[in-house]
Amino acid sequence: MIPGSRPVTLADIPSCLEGIIPSSICTVGADGWPNVTYLSVVQRVDDEHILLSRQFFNKTERNTGENPRAQVNLTEPETGRLFQLDVTYVRTEREGELFEQLKTNLDAVAAFEGMENIFELRGADVCHVDRSVMLPSEVEEGGHRRSVDMAKMQALSTTVASAADMEDLFRVTLDACVNLLGCNHAFIMLVDESGERLYTVASIGYPASGAGSEVRFGEGVIGLVAQRKHSVRFTQLARDLTYSHAARDAAAAQAGAGRVERAIALPQLPSIQSQVVTPMLAHRRLVGVLCLQSELPGAFQAIDECVVGILASQVAMAMTALRSSEPVAAEARVQPQAAPAQVKHYAEDGSVFIDNEYLIKGVAGDILWRLLRNYLSEQRVEFSNKEIRLDSSLDLPDIKDNLEARLILLRKRLEERCDFIRIEKVARGRFRLVITRPLTLQQAQGGAPA
Repeated sequence: MIPGSRPVTLADIPSCLEGIIPSSICTVGADGWPNVTYLSVVQRVDDEHILLSRQFFNKTERNTGENPRAQVNLTEPETGRLFQLDVTYVRTEREGELFEQLKTNLDAVAAFEGMENIFELRGADVCHVDRSVMLPSEVEEGGHRRSVDMAKMQALSTTVASAADMEDLFRVTLDACVNLLGCNHAFIMLVDESGERLYTVASIGYPASGAGSEVRFGEGVIGLVAQRKHSVRFTQLARDLTYSHAARDAAAAQAGAGRVERAIALPQLPSIQSQVVTPMLAHRRLVGVLCLQSELPGAFQAIDECVVGILASQVAMAMTALRSSEPVAAEARVQPQAAPAQVKHYAEDGSVFIDNEYLIKGVAGDILWRLLRNYLSEQRVEFSNKEIRLDSSLDLPDIKDNLEARLILLRKRLEERCDFIRIEKVARGRFRLVITRPLTLQQAQGGAPA
């Protein structure tokens, strides 16, 4: 042992295993020559084992085959303290939970850069930690150790379980990201009727809510999490996000000046350094994803990922339990006074345009069209979730929690893009349509302009 070094446990150095500062591994072959290379992942498995990603490991792989002993060097990002782990190679995982989680994390890094399937994980090496020490340092104490406030967790669990409706549940969830995890930027995406896309239904901390923005399964980091049902956590992403925006803008420009832009941007920070994306699962069925972001490196540690996972599971289960069963509301009349606005609906994909500006599409668009037609033909302004759900003309999917989520999405899009049509909540399962301008409705066949 190096003079002045002292023993530590893996539990003493959690931030060293976050990948904020690259680690290195030294192996020695049968010929006695050492080889040092950097590691993209050093992950704690338990108190006595670590997991290493086997990438570009040709020389290291040969050496461990001849001599299983190696040394891993770690750096504590908060203090700069150095740690050494003497390890012995045990086995290589090529399938199973450990391998799939590591593979998802590496693929997510590639997806973040728009380079899906660029990395190939050949295996995940499990090593036994024979000895772990801190090298001599003038800094005696480590950085702040993250902990979980169990009283807050219990209070959160009670609050989630007692949510009055889906909108209340989403509010509680995002508030928990702020109050429990100290994260001021988060959003919730739900699985749509096709089972192949996610759409944003609620967010907090962003200049634009991103309500209605979509991601296909397998597309980017969020789509990858949805596809594989594994969480992903980044701790150091010093990358510029403007590339994908520039590519999209260039494609739109090439398509011609007359193109109608129908893509809604995801909620996003100008420069993400840390991110957690967690699947929301109920009875093993994917309900949606919960995404937390920060501009600070190392903002989310392993314990935070566990807390987000617990929160996501509780919210998913609460969503499946919420049901609306209120009777049809009484009719009412409104007399708006202003210049008429044109509302156009495209039957093929449910797209709705107001004064030639894209608003929304799909189920939410069809629901709005139905409400506006009832408003003009019957002068109705109050409706119930139950009557909408039972309306066979809407051909709603058999997902009971989907309707309320789509109404929340529709309300948010109207708040952002239209100042003369509002949806106001009256009671659980009941809402009011508030319109302050005359409307003209136009039903168009086929799909909306591309």
